[in-house]
Amino acid sequence: MRKRMLVLLLAAAICMGGCGQRPGGTEPVANMEEDEEQKDSGAEQNRKEDGSDAASEGTDNTEGEDGNIVSGEPASGAEEEKGIVQAKGLAELYQENFPIGIALSGYILQNTEQYGQVILENFNSITCENEMKPDSLLDQAASQANLEDAYLHAAVHFDNCMPAVKFASEHGMKIRFHTLVWHSQTPKWFFTEDYTDEGRLVDRDVMLARMENYIADVLGYFQENYPGLVYAVDVVNEAFDVGDGDETGIRMNKNLWYETVGADYYYQAFVFARKYASKDMKLFYNDYGCMDKADLILEHLARAREEGLIDGIGMQSHLSTDDKIQHKFMLAVKKFCDAGYEVQATELDIGVKEDSDSAFLLQGRKYRSFFKNMKALQEEGYPVTGITVWGLNDDLSWRRDEKCLLFDGDMNPKNAYLGAMMDPSIPDVE
Repeated sequence: MRKRMLVLLLAAAICMGGCGQRPGGTEPVANMEEDEEQKDSGAEQNRKEDGSDAASEGTDNTEGEDGNIVSGEPASGAEEEKGIVQAKGLAELYQENFPIGIALSGYILQNTEQYGQVILENFNSITCENEMKPDSLLDQAASQANLEDAYLHAAVHFDNCMPAVKFASEHGMKIRFHTLVWHSQTPKWFFTEDYTDEGRLVDRDVMLARMENYIADVLGYFQENYPGLVYAVDVVNEAFDVGDGDETGIRMNKNLWYETVGADYYYQAFVFARKYASKDMKLFYNDYGCMDKADLILEHLARAREEGLIDGIGMQSHLSTDDKIQHKFMLAVKKFCDAGYEVQATELDIGVKEDSDSAFLLQGRKYRSFFKNMKALQEEGYPVTGITVWGLNDDLSWRRDEKCLLFDGDMNPKNAYLGAMMDPSIPDVE
């Protein structure tokens, strides 16, 4: 059996470097999920949890013959007894459990010579941060130029997402499609008579036809040109919110889908997605704050579930170190699974409250708890089918100030990464 190098790094050194800029100037910050609800909440919802800040356990690291950093001998001298993980990265560590995904921006995909090795060593699934959202795929100019023919059938193009598609295809990765129907990042002109932002909104029948044709075109494109590449599709994103919803909690405010189609717009989207999706595309509903609105989500998706239109729930998992992962988040995972859905964590990041060694160690413990518990549920038979981390490093995160990702701005693995890797330097205590 071939030897595998140990991917273990000195936790204390990780935090000392901070998240400085690379030589040559400041990199652009990724344009992440821009819905107001997430910005207002900061992370998932209001959270409080007491957590002791333990000191980081250091290890002596040396450089292996292949250039990887390997751990020095543990105090006991028995690596297997100490439980040191032998894996090249996250994808290999969890290969028997579920895909490990990464959300990538266009900037990163244009600089794969800088980031490609880390991506390929740790992830086997890609989600586009923005390039597969409606405002990236819909083609306003082409729709206006042929308005008579395009009135019910808006034009689309796939130029913006091609770097992700090509990278995934070339490296044997899969794509998690995000997202078809969303109240945000769907241009207003798509809902108007003349495909302008100033035009009059169309009626329900016209918008349903446009929805169907859009979904058919997008899913059909990938089936025809890249069969088997897309394994999961976020059909509807963030349709339920009590604060911005109607009396039943269906999102109403600033939602042109609701205004044109009506309260059942999310159900209609699943009808069309099931009609046009290939059998290897799993259909998901995706949302934030799932720990606190699981019952609301289950209530509104019951009809789609009963009719076989939906396969799973995407729990965005924008968390903080205050969150109770084992004793709250995982209960919501179980609730969705028990209701007949598979579950994926689709946008994982865990923010810290301060820039300190103790805060980053706590972050590492939280990441360890998250990955450990999702793995345990999968091994117990719960249909947990994926974890996607929402961004590659802290400097390119939509939550940049909270330093919420696995790698710092210089691509050094943090305690967060070590926790996800089940490294023994990160205490197995949430």
